[in-house]
Amino acid sequence: MDSKKFAGKIEETGRSSDCQPGQALPLSVVSGLRIILIGEREAGKSAVGNAILARQAFDSVGVRTREAVRQQGKVARRQLSVVDTPGWEWFPSRGSSLEVWKEIVRGVSLCQPGPHVILLVVPLSFSFTQRERQTVEEHVELLGKQAWEHTLVLFTVKGGQLKDSTLEEEVEESAELERLVNRCGGRYHALYGRPMRGHNAVEVLLEKMDNMVAKNQGRLLLSDAILEDARQKEEQEVRRCQEEARERAEELRRVRGALRRMERQGGGAEATEESRSQQRRRTRYTDERPDSVDSRSAGRIPGSHLSWADLKNIVRQSCKTIKWGREEEVDKTQN
Repeated sequence: MDSKKFAGKIEETGRSSDCQPGQALPLSVVSGLRIILIGEREAGKSAVGNAILARQAFDSVGVRTREAVRQQGKVARRQLSVVDTPGWEWFPSRGSSLEVWKEIVRGVSLCQPGPHVILLVVPLSFSFTQRERQTVEEHVELLGKQAWEHTLVLFTVKGGQLKDSTLEEEVEESAELERLVNRCGGRYHALYGRPMRGHNAVEVLLEKMDNMVAKNQGRLLLSDAILEDARQKEEQEVRRCQEEARERAEELRRVRGALRRMERQGGGAEATEESRSQQRRRTRYTDERPDSVDSRSAGRIPGSHLSWADLKNIVRQSCKTIKWGREEEVDKTQN
């Protein structure tokens, strides 16, 4: 495709139907434009900020942004403020998600009284699935439902151009990308890692942002409202965490109680078994005693001419006791 024709296609891409190219905008609308960059980790937000301000204002590529940072500069004879924010993970933990959310909200507070534009940075280096779209929508809506009116999707492309397709075709062929762009009023643009000669993509991006601000009649995404909403959400999160902690403590108490009952029941079973063993030993001893044998047999002792009655008489007449280590004979014969 001819480079001039391709550049023309990119320049026209993403213009909403109610914004005319070259539309004159009031100076009060375009002066002091405040922009906040949000997107996933390694989407290229810092590089976008550097391209807009035409200098190395933010960290270089490959350095992770850990907190919201604001930089300012004069571009095309007007003052711009750009805020870079940490990117979210596709598989975040609760703690990391909360930190990213707090930094995005803090980034909005750096744009007092509020940002004009949310640049939603999306890389085109991977397939965009329903899960990715839902994650993006959740983070945009952290700033309120009205945030969509101030959002423009900015695709980042590592190379000089897309392979075998235009940006429009990429969006149209992906149902999830198209759905995301529609949430933003059809506004989107692309920045390339190797810009085409003679084509100022940043200038076109600024024009699209001006058109969006004009459509919103200069209204801002008010920081105070977002901060108040964030405060309420944080209180809800704290209450939810406290409730979960209470439920975990209650469950732990129930488990410990069940374990103690099992231990007591197990100890009782062991004691019962020990008692039964002792009873069996006592029974064997009793069975071997002469009285017990006599109660079962009135005859003579096996292998002896004496009867049990004769043996009892002998025992009553004389017995032996052990006392203090000496054997004494005691005559118990009764006169």
